[in-house]
Amino acid sequence: MVREIVMMSHSAAAGGYAAALAETGRSQNVLDTINSDIHNLGSLLNDPNLHSFLVNPTVLDQHKKSVLETLARKAGFSPYTLNLLNLIVDRKRTKILKDIVAKFEELYDEMTDTEVAIVTSAVKIETARLAEIAKKVHNLTGAKNVRMKNIVDASLVAGFVVRFGKDGSRFVDMSVKSQLARIAQEISSVESAITV
Repeated sequence: MVREIVMMSHSAAAGGYAAALAETGRSQNVLDTINSDIHNLGSLLNDPNLHSFLVNPTVLDQHKKSVLETLARKAGFSPYTLNLLNLIVDRKRTKILKDIVAKFEELYDEMTDTEVAIVTSAVKIETARLAEIAKKVHNLTGAKNVRMKNIVDASLVAGFVVRFGKDGSRFVDMSVKSQLARIAQEISSVESAITV
């Protein structure tokens, strides 16, 4: 119960920081720039060493700020993004950085009418093919923009599955795995009919 409350608290806090940054971006006409910063920040936080350093409570805030400032300068982050990072360090909330990234991406997608389509495939899909899939998703949803994410899952054997819509509720399954499952089900149905 306590853990759930802490998780909800982290989620609410992350949502608040993300919303403040998104509103600042919109009001200052730099929303796309900040989105690019946040995307890059998300990639940087995938480095376990950096993430461990930032969430370590024994590391001094000034050291965390120094590292973040160096990374921000190299990546060309906007001053708004760097200000947020410094604020998060000051408030000892670095543990929710990944949550802030995720919440900001959701808000950005809503603000820009962007449909996120997750394409799960047996092998990485080429950019040109992803663009074709994006066009199809655009036609199906009518969204202003479509952002594609490609996830590799070798268990699909071949082909791909596209999930989109609120919570991935809509999907198109073009995987060999699902085709094999359908064939197995048909064979099973025929066998059941024969044995009856």
